[in-house]
Amino acid sequence: MKNIFSLLVVLVMPLFAQLPDETNGRVPELDAFHKPIYALWHEAWPAKDVTELKRLFPSVDSAYNRLSAAVLPGILRDKQEQWDGKRTELGNAVNEYALSIRGTDTARILLATESVHMLYEHMVRIVRPVTPQIDAFHRVLYSIHHYSLPEKNMEKINVSADEITVAMDSLDRSSLPARWSKKNDLYERRRKILSDGVKEYVSAVRSGLPWIQIQKIESNVHGRYQMLEKVFE
Repeated sequence: MKNIFSLLVVLVMPLFAQLPDETNGRVPELDAFHKPIYALWHEAWPAKDVTELKRLFPSVDSAYNRLSAAVLPGILRDKQEQWDGKRTELGNAVNEYALSIRGTDTARILLATESVHMLYEHMVRIVRPVTPQIDAFHRVLYSIHHYSLPEKNMEKINVSADEITVAMDSLDRSSLPARWSKKNDLYERRRKILSDGVKEYVSAVRSGLPWIQIQKIESNVHGRYQMLEKVFE
């Protein structure tokens, strides 16, 4: 029996080791797209080097094909509709890039490649949190919303009260980057609403309320977090 158990551990552990981290919001195919986009936007485009822009097309096209097949990690499941929409727009821009370089219209080529870069940036904004504090909070909330609560695991739920308190405290103390200054007032209002919801959730957990009540309060917190994210759309 001991030998059988040891064999099972050896067989199963590698499987767990290969499981993706659902709370990691990185999309490797999007990261890989940065290399050809960098050469396009920061080198060839400013110089209006049409010859180089034509030469770069195969690497951009190849990177887009890999990106179009990318699967979003679990933590980004709420972004799937946005992602799909922007991926289609980016694909259309890459197609226009392909058409433009068949001719000699420099203005068309520059406009097409500018659109590819712009839509790549849009896709980056979908998956990259505005601040590390927002990312850290989302990771905690994701684990609660998709695992601890559905599993009715009260031990994990109790631990989550401490984890989300720390994450929310950090978020409360953080500030938006200067580039988002025009959104700051709306962000602060929604951050305060989220913070109040988190306090209610933590109080419910620590008071030992029934699971069904905790679940309803957490659902409210999740909705408030989504409203916070919408500030940056």
